[in-house]
Amino acid sequence: MLQLVVFGVLAVVLWYNVCVFRTRKITVNGQGVLITGCDTGFGHDLAKRLDKMGFHVFAGCLVEDGPGPEELAKLCSKRLHVVQLDITKDDQIRAAKSYVESVHELTGCGLWAVVNNAGIDFYGDIEFCTIDMYRRVAEVNLFGMINVTKAFLPMIRKSKGRIVNNTSVKGLVSLPRISVYGITKFGCENFSDCLRLEMRKFGVKVSIVEPGNFGGVTGIRIGSNFERLKRDKEEMWSNADAEVRQVYGRKYLESQFSGQVEALDSSFPSTDPVIDAFVDALTLENPKSRYLVDGGSGLIDFCNYLARLKNYIPTVWMDFIVDRWLNSFGVSNFGT
Repeated sequence: MLQLVVFGVLAVVLWYNVCVFRTRKITVNGQGVLITGCDTGFGHDLAKRLDKMGFHVFAGCLVEDGPGPEELAKLCSKRLHVVQLDITKDDQIRAAKSYVESVHELTGCGLWAVVNNAGIDFYGDIEFCTIDMYRRVAEVNLFGMINVTKAFLPMIRKSKGRIVNNTSVKGLVSLPRISVYGITKFGCENFSDCLRLEMRKFGVKVSIVEPGNFGGVTGIRIGSNFERLKRDKEEMWSNADAEVRQVYGRKYLESQFSGQVEALDSSFPSTDPVIDAFVDALTLENPKSRYLVDGGSGLIDFCNYLARLKNYIPTVWMDFIVDRWLNSFGVSNFGT
């Protein structure tokens, strides 16, 4: 009898946690949300979604007069403010903060949340990647996020609001040829977890959104970013030692680049699942600490599958699975 009572109590607690505690939402009443990286992709689409919901959106854009910001200004309400924001520039971060504060003085809308979304991609074997490449990507993906967070955190602390950081499934699993990008996302995961624990005493909630395969719809490997990746490929080859060139060969480097282009076809066709996760993190009274969002065009998102599996199997098994899936280039692919 006692066991049945205990089971009943646990069932009620679980039901409350899932159906009530986890689903209650804040009232949207013009709160301010700063989003970085709104030129394209997740940031662009999230800015439009939050504007429709009634938030004051500060859409940080790398190119203030580019097509993305122009579309936001045209389609969204007067509550949306396009802000010039290169997150690697201290002066632009300070200017953005001053602008948000000035809008707050005029409208009374406090800053409820910061969404750190801006980032750049990179792909290449460790032996090809220069130290400058590691630093360059970290300046955007990791240190830019840290700098923006630290600048706006006093305002978020005052409103008892939210910090939502966009990382990646590649911040959870290690794969060949993504070390330049992956270490920044692993760093973002750690920074976010530390921040969440430190902010508990202030009532600030910190969430992490970890998108899977959405590369074909974010702009991270399209347009100017695609051209940058091509330049990076040539830079890797020209800076490589003669011995590295001989061992790997030009054919290998080209095959890695073309493989990334082909991989875009396996992407999920829209950003909607990731935007839904962002909205939950911003509007639920008790959001999740992390949102691992499945993408891809198949039955499963394989990277996300690996992320869920990695804590339950030995590393040697994980290495075997990854090697068979991603690193299955034979000896004939090496050398000139």
